[in-house]
Amino acid sequence: MSRPDIRARIALAACLAAVAAVALGCGAPARDPKSGGGAAHARPPGDDGSGTDIAARARAATLSRQGTWSIDDEKVRAVSKFVSRAAADNGLREDFIYGIIWVESRFDPEAVSPVGARGLMQLMPKTADYLAECIGWTGRVDSYDPEFNVAAGSYYIARLVRQFGGDEEIALAAYNAGPTNVNRWLRGDGLPKVSIEYHTMVQTARGFFGGEARPVAPAAAPVAPAVPAADDLDRLGLAILIAGLSEDEFGLQRTDDPTPFE
Repeated sequence: MSRPDIRARIALAACLAAVAAVALGCGAPARDPKSGGGAAHARPPGDDGSGTDIAARARAATLSRQGTWSIDDEKVRAVSKFVSRAAADNGLREDFIYGIIWVESRFDPEAVSPVGARGLMQLMPKTADYLAECIGWTGRVDSYDPEFNVAAGSYYIARLVRQFGGDEEIALAAYNAGPTNVNRWLRGDGLPKVSIEYHTMVQTARGFFGGEARPVAPAAAPVAPAVPAADDLDRLGLAILIAGLSEDEFGLQRTDDPTPFE
């Protein structure tokens, strides 16, 4: 893709996001987000202008962490009924939700990030309160409750996919760092390295759970990065600090936005 084509796509995505942010209030349905996503949206120095090298390294690092994770894992089965319900309610694929959970918390319902995101899909407290209103949650708002967390987190990502015109990669970047940051990046040079790594990890990890991992465009053979010890990562409660990538930045841009769609 040429530089003019890339910039045109970024401009279109920014325009769609701006229109959708106005149109999609809390009460708008989250069903039927378009699937398929798009290419990586970033132009950090040192890659080929499309984020390919960054994505290839992130994919290799994620695959190196698969271990025995699969749809049959005990922790996965424990939340499968909540994921199935959330997928049906929001027009999402189950493997997409599983990929986010794996990256965010390794299926630990009590995970807490350095910035205070909680539970399986790492919801910030004020954002969780807002999402509870959006989904009509009548029980106690508790992000450590797997049923609520999956319901709210799945609604959130489905709304973001709609907001960003069906582009899963941009929606995932917004899930990780907030729509405000992503809209600002789209008005500039595109997604930063950390966002490419995040969405690539999710799109790769979904393949662990019965989905088809999203391919990375052909590039030079990735160099396997150093992988931190699993115990060190699990103690942080933030599974996205993996594989020697942008571990000092992952998740730290997440803001506690009480009105994320506005």
